Amino acid sequence: MVVIRTAQIEDFKFLSNIFSLNVPKYFDIKELDDFKKYFIKNINTYFVIMLNNVIIGGAGYVMENKLTGRVTWSFIHPDFHRQGFGKKIVLLCLNKIRDVKSIEKIEVNTSNFGFKFFKNLGFELEYIKKNYWAQGIDLYFMSIKIQ
Repeated sequence: MVVIRTAQIEDFKFLSNIFSLNVPKYFDIKELDDFKKYFIKNINTYFVIMLNNVIIGGAGYVMENKLTGRVTWSFIHPDFHRQGFGKKIVLLCLNKIRDVKSIEKIEVNTSNFGFKFFKNLGFELEYIKKNYWAQGIDLYFMSIKIQ
């Protein structure tokens, strides 16, 4: 059974382990400290996805301002990639952002490895910064304009 719920502080140990399993392909290990700071500050808008009562990933969102929201720190345990779990949790974040009536744009900072995932969700590429996250991991800045 799949459940998505708001994160709790004790979830960080599970999420940090899953994050580490996605290094070095999707993240640089140096980013784990950034994720921890983000998680503590934004725990109310961060979600975990669970399969049979086990956390297999997470994703969150922040409101940059009244007009712009951002999907943040989305990742899934490698054993569960390409099974729809990432899509489920990111769609929840997108819907939470869209609930803000004044929203005009949703952004995401992803990489050359997450680009297709977000493109398939309707995000459009705005620009690329080579080797931004680490050597071989480029920043892909993408967005969706809300009508």
